[in-house]
Amino acid sequence: MWGDDEGGFNVTMTQSPATASGVEPKQNTVISVAIRELFDSNEENKNTHVVVVGIIKQVETQTLKNMFTIEDNTGRLLCIQWGDENELSRYPKLIENAYFKVVGSKRIQNDKITLLCHSVRPLESLNELTHHLLSIIALPYITEEINMASDTQQSIATNQKDFLMSGDNTNGFMDTANNLSLNPRQLKVYTVIKRCQDEAGYSALDIQKILPEKIPLSEIEKILSFFIEEGHIFSTIDENHYKVTDFGC
Repeated sequence: MWGDDEGGFNVTMTQSPATASGVEPKQNTVISVAIRELFDSNEENKNTHVVVVGIIKQVETQTLKNMFTIEDNTGRLLCIQWGDENELSRYPKLIENAYFKVVGSKRIQNDKITLLCHSVRPLESLNELTHHLLSIIALPYITEEINMASDTQQSIATNQKDFLMSGDNTNGFMDTANNLSLNPRQLKVYTVIKRCQDEAGYSALDIQKILPEKIPLSEIEKILSFFIEEGHIFSTIDENHYKVTDFGC
């Protein structure tokens, strides 16, 4: 169950096929949610598919659609499954008071929230329910990591552009070099870290990507170790990301 493509600890990104006009396909995000979360917002996002796991209630079969209510411990939600007679007959049978997994898109019509179903199936085991609940708990942390990674990549790109535009000129930091007695390569590494605007700081690999002069990773790591020993930098989110100390300038 950990490898399901519907939800999970990773926020799943699926891409629509390319259009004939050559327009960039839009990415669809699949996330696991509690039913109450769908009622906390009055917005719908057609590029976001949600995964709901709960107990099926009040099944109603019509000519072109199935309608049913799904319930978890946070609320109830009306689900609509469209299809012609042949399609509906091929779908898994909806069983009241049984656990089902539903993937669909949130819809709002006349201020009423419903779920347009893309996939409906019974759970193979209660492990899927546990997995779903853990995915909901993990999602905020995953989102935070994604945002942090995005900010770091943007910071790297900006810093790299600054170095290229300045022609690898570190003259603006000569006063720092005089105070810390750094050699030219140490000064370049220190300059990169000092310019970092990201709270997470930079790793040795980040620094290597930014510098126009490709200093070996092993040498950058030795320079960082020296900076740590001298108190010029400190580690941030882990032992491999660094920022300059307030008194190291």
